[in-house]
Amino acid sequence: MGFIAHATPSKAAKRAALVIGNGAYTNSPALTNPANDAGDITLRLIALGFEVVTVIDGDHRRMLDALSSFGRIATGAEVALFFYAGHGVQVSGRNWLLPVSSTIEAETDLPSQAIKANDVVDVMEVSGAALKLVILDACRNNPLPKSASRGASRGLARVEATTAGTMITFATAPGDVAADGDARNSPFTSALLQHIATPGLEVRQLMGRVRETVYAATGKRQLPWVNEALIGEFYFGGKGPGAPEVPVAKAAPAQSDGPTEKEAFALARSIGTERAWNAFIGQYPDGAYAAFAYAARNKLIETSTEPQTEAVQTPEAKRDLGFIFPESGIRLIEPHELDRLSKKELRLARNEIFARRGRYFKSRVLKLYFGGFPWYRPHSWDVELSRVERANVDLIKRAEQSR
Repeated sequence: MGFIAHATPSKAAKRAALVIGNGAYTNSPALTNPANDAGDITLRLIALGFEVVTVIDGDHRRMLDALSSFGRIATGAEVALFFYAGHGVQVSGRNWLLPVSSTIEAETDLPSQAIKANDVVDVMEVSGAALKLVILDACRNNPLPKSASRGASRGLARVEATTAGTMITFATAPGDVAADGDARNSPFTSALLQHIATPGLEVRQLMGRVRETVYAATGKRQLPWVNEALIGEFYFGGKGPGAPEVPVAKAAPAQSDGPTEKEAFALARSIGTERAWNAFIGQYPDGAYAAFAYAARNKLIETSTEPQTEAVQTPEAKRDLGFIFPESGIRLIEPHELDRLSKKELRLARNEIFARRGRYFKSRVLKLYFGGFPWYRPHSWDVELSRVERANVDLIKRAEQSR
């Protein structure tokens, strides 16, 4: 699957997150929980006012693109959060996060096929986010072959929170191995879901509560580890009575039954792949949203059989079919998606974001182009864009300047 971005339900605070769940490995042991962990954490963070970039079973390119997108939306954020569930390895004292398609036959393959955990921390520091939270549920057994394990060690290597406002959390102690568990979520993610939305629970207390829950649930075999250099306080669920209200999801039990039908439909629609719709239909074949799910899946199938792809369509052809980027208002455009566009098409793609919001245009070319769309209803010279839309406008503008 690819990655998707979710808009926040509130403008009260700027909270950005990157959530990755890798389990469908092709050259390493598959993991059952990470896709569930990432999907459930995504839904919880959205309910808590986060703008979330989510990757489910990502390859190397998708993970890099998602990291780039995350860096853009995290710039100047109140809080930037990174959550990863999947295979992670410690080799020669460095931690690496493994894409599902990685083929690591030697230690020298890691830089080109895996993501260095410290690179994520670097992106968060460059973003200037006031609070930076790194949560790794990746301390599983080393999945690499013996040929690539010469410098490998058990679990993950210790990572120090050296920058003010940073908290690093591992599912278990450095050098130890975390349990996958037999439930829908791993013991660590299950505990995080249980406590994260609790009002009045400051983030240090939250991680302490998670540690206690995991320790008890695993028979004292797994003890989550935290290293922090926090300044001030942060409450995912708000301080409690008298504090500004924050959208809060109901705390999940330690062994969650998963998202509701409505939440699953929203997640499938956001991911937007045939596989995602098939998963939803398989779970809710006769549900209230089934007809819409079948229609969305069939549209994808029909589109994939068209002889002419969007990559070679002219602006005139796109004008008949719709937008150049139909979802540029709700997801971050991947940088490589712009490679196929001419400078003229980039200009149209950038301005269609404003046109969708109802902006007037002085340019005769733009007025004629967007005037041919039945959805274009201009009403203002100064329209308000969401954070995702502004990030996409900036990305396209930089691409225009480089042409």
